[in-house]
Amino acid sequence: MFNDKNMKIFKVLLVLSVSIIAVGAVRAIVIPPATCITLATTSRGMFLTTKAVNEPGPGTIDASGCDIGDYITTSMTVTSLTVHDAEKYGIFVDSGGMVPGAITVTISGATVYNIGNHVGTSFMPDGSQRGIGIIYDSGTSPAPLASGAISSSNVYAYQKGGIVVNHNSNVNTTDTSVTGLGPVDFIAQNGIQYSRDAVGIIRGNTVSNNFYTGTAGLLADGSSCGTSTTPPCPPGRRYFSTGILLFDIDPSNIQRGQNDLSGNQRNFAVITDALLD
Repeated sequence: MFNDKNMKIFKVLLVLSVSIIAVGAVRAIVIPPATCITLATTSRGMFLTTKAVNEPGPGTIDASGCDIGDYITTSMTVTSLTVHDAEKYGIFVDSGGMVPGAITVTISGATVYNIGNHVGTSFMPDGSQRGIGIIYDSGTSPAPLASGAISSSNVYAYQKGGIVVNHNSNVNTTDTSVTGLGPVDFIAQNGIQYSRDAVGIIRGNTVSNNFYTGTAGLLADGSSCGTSTTPPCPPGRRYFSTGILLFDIDPSNIQRGQNDLSGNQRNFAVITDALLD
C-alpha cells in the first residue's frame, strides 16, 4: 500500500536521484577556466601546471593559462573529452611522473585543439618546440610503461605535434584525424610521432597538412644552419615536417597501414639510431 510513509520515502529518493543527475550534468558540461594545479614533477619536467587531473570525460576542459589540459597518472578510459587552449600538452598520459607506475589509458572520441603558444587567450603558434595534442610518456628507462589506445579522435591546431608516443610506451593509434597548420615557415610539425623505442599500431588514421616552408636546420655537428645568423643548410640538413614520424626507433616494432596521408611535406619518415650518430 502506498501510504504517507511510503510517500515520504519516495520524495527523499526522488530528491536524491535529481541531485545525482544534476551533479553528473554539471561535471559533464564544462570545466571552466580558473587557477591551474601545479605538478611537482612529470616525465616532461618539473612544475608544469594542469587544469585537470585524471578527468575521464565526457565534457570540455578549457585549459587557458595552464601547461596541460588533462594530466593522467592512473589506468582509466577517457571518452568524448574535449580539451583546448593548453600551452604545452592537451592530454598527457604519464607513467613516469612523481609516483611512477605502469598504466593503461584508452582514449576514444576525444577532440583536442589550440595547443601551444598563446597571446592572451588567443592561440598564436610560434617556433618554440612545444604544443602537443596527445602524448603518452613513460619517462626514461627503466620507468614503468604507459600503454593504451587512441581511437576515433580529432586532433588539430597544434603547434609542434598532434600525437606523440614516447619512451617505450606501447600505444595503438587508430581511426583518428590529425590535421596540421598547413604550410608554415616557423615550425616543422609532425602529425603522429612514435619515438625512443615506443611500440604499437598506427592504422586507419587521416593525417594531413604538416608542411614546413622555412630554411632552418641542423648540421652534422649539432650546430644550427639556415637562420639569419647561421650559414645555409646543405642538402638533407633542413628541417622537414612529416605526417607519420618514427624517431630513434626500430620500425619493425610499429605496425602501420591504411592511413590516409595528404598535404604533408613528407608523408612518412624513419630516423633510426644510425642516422642520429
